[in-house]
Amino acid sequence: MSTGFAANGALKRRSGPSGFTLLEILIALVLLGVLAAIAIPTYSSYVTRGQRAAAKAALLQSAQFLERNYTTFGSYGTGAGGASLTLPTPYAPTDGGQVTYTLTFASQTANTYQLAATPCNEASGTCPNGSNQTFDDTDCGVLTLDNTGLKGASGTIGSSNAAACWSR
Repeated sequence: MSTGFAANGALKRRSGPSGFTLLEILIALVLLGVLAAIAIPTYSSYVTRGQRAAAKAALLQSAQFLERNYTTFGSYGTGAGGASLTLPTPYAPTDGGQVTYTLTFASQTANTYQLAATPCNEASGTCPNGSNQTFDDTDCGVLTLDNTGLKGASGTIGSSNAAACWSR
């Protein structure tokens, strides 16, 4: 029976190559794959929610601009001197980050408006150079806001429950 000690009482060194076995490497790769399968969709969802929040903020800022204009000039459609009114910030996010939404008037009259925030991949070339042309928000799609405060969304979740898109 071997005790692992040499005759002089010192520990014997294991002879032969040392390192990881193929089975150990495969187990480590499987664990990394499982962790990646959990982490990547979670991170992507987090990024989409952040971009959606920027679009909602830009819509609300534009609505405030339009309300101030209506109070001053009595119209959502014209500004000083009867000039046609345009949105001051037609993109989101507005903090210098990569543009992922474009803001437009879905409809506009003197007494009503509806704003739309469209993801850049659906905006058909209206996003500026350097924007994220591949960004898509399939859950909420195009976000809308009108002069009555009615909030809408067109995506897979938003078409049946716009409040879910505006609250998350």
